[in-house]
Amino acid sequence: MVVYSGITCVDEKIIPIMLKAVPEAAFNSIAPVCNNISPFQITQGTEIHGLLPGTGSYSGAGINAQGIFSPSIADSGTHTLTYTFLADNGCRDSKTQTITVYPSPTVTGGNVELLEGGQVQLPAVITGSNLTYKWTPPIGLDRDDIAHPIASPPDDITYTILVTSAQGCSATAIVTVKVFQNPEVPNAFSPNRDGINDLWLIQNLNTYPGATISIFNRYGQQVFYSVGYSTPWNGQYKGSDLPVGVYYYIIDTKKGHKPIAGSVTILR
Repeated sequence: MVVYSGITCVDEKIIPIMLKAVPEAAFNSIAPVCNNISPFQITQGTEIHGLLPGTGSYSGAGINAQGIFSPSIADSGTHTLTYTFLADNGCRDSKTQTITVYPSPTVTGGNVELLEGGQVQLPAVITGSNLTYKWTPPIGLDRDDIAHPIASPPDDITYTILVTSAQGCSATAIVTVKVFQNPEVPNAFSPNRDGINDLWLIQNLNTYPGATISIFNRYGQQVFYSVGYSTPWNGQYKGSDLPVGVYYYIIDTKKGHKPIAGSVTILR
């Protein structure tokens, strides 16, 4: 800068100007994500020249400075994220980019009980719209592509349901079906302590822990009673052998069966 006073009087001042290199940030597009996926690293923000030392950082809904994006925190919708590159010389540049978070369906399973030969509707609780469904395995199902199929499996089984939205977001749950087999009641046994057929063994009754078993003689006197059948009847009453003959039983499984009634003969 030169300053004149009159014609010949002059003063001059020189001031240096420092021109710093400026970074140029770029922020590439980000694919849509589902809101139930785990947090992940955003890597689309860069300094395109790569010549300046410095640090990049992120800001916006659901993202921390290091670029870890949490869809569940951001929640469903379209969000604007910012990438800022700060060079070590103090110069900076920023770019923005949007990310769309799709809502995910939800599904909750459960446990159900079923009597052998019966059927039950699987009780999944589902939220969401425009959904598709897939149950596996398809054993015993009337359909495997609806929300609540009818199940009639022959044995205990665990089903898995996969629920998928139109945007490709999915959720899974399991439904366990406990199948109670019908008790197989023998009509005779021989409690003579020879180690063969000494106990009145009822197949499948052990799966009914709350069942009640009552046995009566021909006079209507109760000679045996049990809740559950962990200890089978040995043909005794109050520690003494009962006489050979016909006895009458009533079995209530407490699981929806009608009481099972019939007779059993003690042989010796």
